[in-house]
Amino acid sequence: MYNLLLALAAGLVLFSGVTAWLGAVAAILPALAVAVGAMFLLSRRTGKLIEVELATVPPLLQAHRIDEAQTKLVHIKERWSNWQFLLAGMIDVQLGMIDYLQRKFQEAKPKLESGKWRNGVALTCIALIDYREGRKEEAWKGLAAATSATTNDPMLFVVRCYLLAKEGNRDQALAAVNEGLGHMPDSNQLKELRNKIANKQRIDPKSFGEGWYQYFPEEFVQQMAMRGTRHPSPLMGKVPQPPRPGARHAPRR
Repeated sequence: MYNLLLALAAGLVLFSGVTAWLGAVAAILPALAVAVGAMFLLSRRTGKLIEVELATVPPLLQAHRIDEAQTKLVHIKERWSNWQFLLAGMIDVQLGMIDYLQRKFQEAKPKLESGKWRNGVALTCIALIDYREGRKEEAWKGLAAATSATTNDPMLFVVRCYLLAKEGNRDQALAAVNEGLGHMPDSNQLKELRNKIANKQRIDPKSFGEGWYQYFPEEFVQQMAMRGTRHPSPLMGKVPQPPRPGARHAPRR
């Protein structure tokens, strides 16, 4: 990564100068401080430049100019991934989500895999692709990994618990929803889901709101068709937002 190399170079220059004057031992701490400070400033500067370019992507998605948005993201990745840590994987996830929302699941999966580290949304989508294709054991493991990676997003727990309950694994569903409430005790969504699972009541996914359709875009298309929309776009209900460089993968509440 170029920012890291530049920061190390700055630290090495100071280390050499101080060593010639005061000795190597005295040079270590100042050199480290300069390297760390340079890395912080360079990463911050690069992040701001990337954010400016990323800000052009949501309007393209909202206008359903999907090819242009994807091309823009690929360009940003090619231009900046050697400068900013984790950027390539973050943009791959974004590209994967665009494919996923268009129900191009096989095209989406390798892109989601590329940036799945500590990314609950990506892990959930990968698990749901496995679920759709009948690999349910892999799906359960993936959904559990997603809620472990991102503990502050109720929808990840909702998806996991709903599918467990749907498959008749009510005890596991209750354990999972209680795990979610352990992280988010004030989540009314999880409280309501727990009551329905515990009382064996019917669970209607439409009650989960628009966030549900990010993971089940096929259901969004069905809903639009039932309402009379002739050509419902899979990106109508949930326009994915580009990643913010340096941000944590976990979404905020």
